[in-house]
Amino acid sequence: MGESNDREKKPLNTILMHEKLKGESFPDNWEGFLDDDIRNFFDALLNETKQKKSEIIRKANLSRVYGYQLMEGRRRGKRDYYLLIAIAMSLDLKTTQRMLAVVQYGSLHPLIKRDAALIFAINHGYDIEKTYDFMCSIGVEPLDDGLDN
Repeated sequence: MGESNDREKKPLNTILMHEKLKGESFPDNWEGFLDDDIRNFFDALLNETKQKKSEIIRKANLSRVYGYQLMEGRRRGKRDYYLLIAIAMSLDLKTTQRMLAVVQYGSLHPLIKRDAALIFAINHGYDIEKTYDFMCSIGVEPLDDGLDN
């Protein structure tokens, strides 16, 4: 029963937040309103897609420990790392944009060439390797997995 109450809360409910922002004062329960943590978002997404964190982290070519820390909200990574996770999970564009909002990074913008390349790759279901090759072929910086550092 507690689980259904959590689902009814709808973390990051944009419509509800727009309504609250029409009020007389700024919401004082801001932290409570936003998704408790990134972990809830990823756990729900993994449950829905029937995928495992370990497999996603491996596909994203992220360090195992760091990948878990990102998906559990214990560390905040670069925007590229979350995009690698989105591609590794084969997320659609809408869910990828939602994920970027949850982790508090800007959405992909089609008028920015690098972002447009990522949108194209996501829309065409490219995996990490094909995305890398595609981005290099059109002269934009590929996603950084941090392993070269």
